[in-house]
Amino acid sequence: MKNQWDIDMKNDRIVAYLPNLFQEEVDKLVEMIKKDSPGKVIIYTTDKDSPKLKDCGLSLEAQMSGFFAGNNAYIYTCYLNEERSLSKSSLENIEVLTAVRQDKKDLAICSHDYPISLIKDNEFEDLANLYRKVFPVYPTNVYDPTYLRESKDTNYIFIVAKDKGKIIGAASAMDTGYQSAEITDCAVDPNYRGKNILHFIIMELENALLKRGINNAFSITRAKSVGMNMTVKRLGYHFEGTLTNNCIISSGYEDMNIWTKNLVKNDGC
Repeated sequence: MKNQWDIDMKNDRIVAYLPNLFQEEVDKLVEMIKKDSPGKVIIYTTDKDSPKLKDCGLSLEAQMSGFFAGNNAYIYTCYLNEERSLSKSSLENIEVLTAVRQDKKDLAICSHDYPISLIKDNEFEDLANLYRKVFPVYPTNVYDPTYLRESKDTNYIFIVAKDKGKIIGAASAMDTGYQSAEITDCAVDPNYRGKNILHFIIMELENALLKRGINNAFSITRAKSVGMNMTVKRLGYHFEGTLTNNCIISSGYEDMNIWTKNLVKNDGC
């Protein structure tokens, strides 16, 4: 498994996926922190490598089961900006998780009336319009049809729901390159919410991932969003921690919850 680095200037952070944390990687991390002074550093690594990160001043913030080809990823972070380390919604986050954990809804009785399918090449403008309508701010450029099309041609799967040919709901699965995938870019037109559309879109994404030999999925959800956290919890995802002020979405930097699912052991509702 290859190590991957990302200097994410838009979200003022360095994100690295380091299944093999050699000393040269540690030295590189120290140099990047000195050079770029990011507000936040996020490192995904394995448990055996974690002491090296602790020595660099990072601490465990969350984990992600199955991320590295079925093995757990441990997410270590540090904050070079003190304000970035302080959650603006910690109490609200707790209230959301409490409500989600108390939910007992049975998805087996849910239904919907809209066709769900893989996106077609001529539908990316319509998909971009949906994202423009739903997200005033977003960490990636989902407003650009060209960006979306290029994503689909590289490591993304897009599933959409339509009403009379118009896209009214969508989500994607991003192949991490580590035999795991992120369920992301989830959106439903406000006029169609409350109809369980997203549940069925994600279930189709999970089926598509299994066909590609990807058995572990995860979702990084806005900690303040009752709806999105409820959706993945009902679909059998398990909460594994909160990333403070992780990225810019909707109202600025927001806390994000980690949810994971083994698609083979828990592959449906």
